Amino acid sequence: MHPFPGRRRGLHRSFGVVCAAVLLAACSACSSSADGGRSDEKSEPGIAATPPVLSTVGLRLPLDAYDATYEETEALQEGQGTLVARCMARYGFRYSIPRRTGSPATGGANARIFGVVDPDEAARYGYGVPGEERTPGRTPQKLTASEEIALNGAPDLKPTDMPRSQAEAVKKGGSKQRINGKPVPVGGCGREAFLKLYAPEPNAVDVMYVFNLKSQAESRAREDSRTKTVNKYWSDCMARKGHTAADPMNVTTELGIADDALSSPAAVTAAKADVSCKKEVNLVGVYLAVQSAYQNRQIDKFAETLDLAKEQLKDRLKLAASLISAS
Repeated sequence: MHPFPGRRRGLHRSFGVVCAAVLLAACSACSSSADGGRSDEKSEPGIAATPPVLSTVGLRLPLDAYDATYEETEALQEGQGTLVARCMARYGFRYSIPRRTGSPATGGANARIFGVVDPDEAARYGYGVPGEERTPGRTPQKLTASEEIALNGAPDLKPTDMPRSQAEAVKKGGSKQRINGKPVPVGGCGREAFLKLYAPEPNAVDVMYVFNLKSQAESRAREDSRTKTVNKYWSDCMARKGHTAADPMNVTTELGIADDALSSPAAVTAAKADVSCKKEVNLVGVYLAVQSAYQNRQIDKFAETLDLAKEQLKDRLKLAASLISAS
């Protein structure tokens, strides 16, 4: 169960030798003078080097140190589900959160952060992700009107009506809705469970804080001149191989490869060219260096909040573990 129910799901190198040499020289030049010693938001952060990166298996970026791993996220979701079930039981209802199906991405959470990179995977799966197959999940439990109110609260609730911490919720008391003589939490058991785990006190760091910083860093990196330069070299390489695409992070759309055809023969051919061109121009090395630089800038700027987020993540994991062991 996602911390915010109903919220987002989301989270690629001859002439080639000459290109790579020119690119590395260009990146070296802009890394030494891009910010002119300044660290303001409008400047491009410096990067020391862009060494070749041929694999993204187990890849870690700077902000990952402050974020939950796949296994930790699973534990948090299970703990949250336990809190929901306990709350629903107070009103006489038996309820359990449908378990998420699937398995962690092969090679780690960042294995495909820069698209398909591994030539063997490209040859076998094209743009498909190995291990991404999903088994049918359990059908969500059908709820009565009373159960729906207990789980989600009044249907006309506005976001501004919701308590922002469990301490605030306790102070204000429950909602006007009552079941079996007991007031329902504002936002129902779903909101109560979220607050108990992620925002027990007003100083809780938004559970999406690190994710949002990562998204901001990615957006800025995509507009960076060094990223745009390597994209152009990659696009030229793809054109020589018979594929018209400008954005390696949007290649399947640009090539017209449908989601249900990611491992088709045409997709495999394109993916093999994609991987070859990424290697030729060291696209992954440049992307990694640039995106890491923007993340490191955020770590420097928001160090205090990030440290607090890291400590609160530890507290949440301890609570989740105690809930799971007691259930």
